[in-house]
Amino acid sequence: MDTCKAAIFTEVEKLEVVDIKKPVPKANEVLVELKTCAICTWEQRVYKGINQVDFPFIGGHEEAGIITAVGSDVDLKLWNIGDRVVVGMLTSCGECENCRIGEEGSCQNFSYENMVGGLDTRGMGGFSQYLAVPVSKLFKIADKLSYEEAALTEPLSCVVHSVELANIQLGESVVVIGAGIMGAFHAILARNKGGRVIVVEPNEQRLDFLKTLGFNELINPNQVNVVEAVLALTDNKGADIILNTVGVSKLAEESIEMSALYGRVVLYSSYHPDTPISVSPNKLHRRMTKLVGTANSNTHDFITAMKLLNEGIVDVKPFISGTYPLVSIVEGIQAALTPETYRIVIAMD
Repeated sequence: MDTCKAAIFTEVEKLEVVDIKKPVPKANEVLVELKTCAICTWEQRVYKGINQVDFPFIGGHEEAGIITAVGSDVDLKLWNIGDRVVVGMLTSCGECENCRIGEEGSCQNFSYENMVGGLDTRGMGGFSQYLAVPVSKLFKIADKLSYEEAALTEPLSCVVHSVELANIQLGESVVVIGAGIMGAFHAILARNKGGRVIVVEPNEQRLDFLKTLGFNELINPNQVNVVEAVLALTDNKGADIILNTVGVSKLAEESIEMSALYGRVVLYSSYHPDTPISVSPNKLHRRMTKLVGTANSNTHDFITAMKLLNEGIVDVKPFISGTYPLVSIVEGIQAALTPETYRIVIAMD
């Protein structure tokens, strides 16, 4: 029996690299040898026990690799052995109504614990060396893009979804709360949309990093009142758009307080704990504020993110904080847990 390596969560703070059965592609699938998989905050929360799953569990969903075998029904003019690809949205079913209208990120049958990729262990599968993948879940990588960079397509696609929902117009003021990798991606895409970008972040090291990317309107909430600072920067009008990437309920309330007339407030992050917020419905009514959430991404977002990377419009190299081999994934996830890092990438081979 052919086997391959995979890193499997066996309990909280325990991640083991073991031999598993190598997936076999069906007629409409290809076999992808994964080259890289980035460690998302989601996997970090599984490791720490914040996100609860049934063990054993294979994490990983920010992955890139190469096609090594194709099923008999695959059109070889579109997909073939040797194609470099990103794998996306394996946990969406593709058949429910939400998937069929193009909102795979809101799949009605979605579960992090679905069986995917031809694996015999539950999970998203990216920490396995091989996955059997339907071609609908594949996105081609340009030759000039490294596997490490390509692994960041998935998180970028989620930010594409969020920024498109915000509908940023030229010259609008945009406040981004949080300067982790997702906040920084929001800032970059908002600037590319023609917005004036103001970033709120308490970590001075991250603020210094943003300065190297050309962002100069930066607010440290440990030093000033954020709402007052935003109002001062916007002639007391407030920001047209607030993109909140930090899962703290108090910041969701502050986001509404700093919004302008017709302001759009987008809540990007998931919330742990999910503490309810206090909102004045009359204020939303009088100021015509839009308060929306955003989650995950869809195929269109993936294609857009892939274009941004393939064409060099967005450079993600500065966000790769380190690469670890699969055998050292525990050290990699511990490095990912430190606030100084953006994305740690696992080299699967």
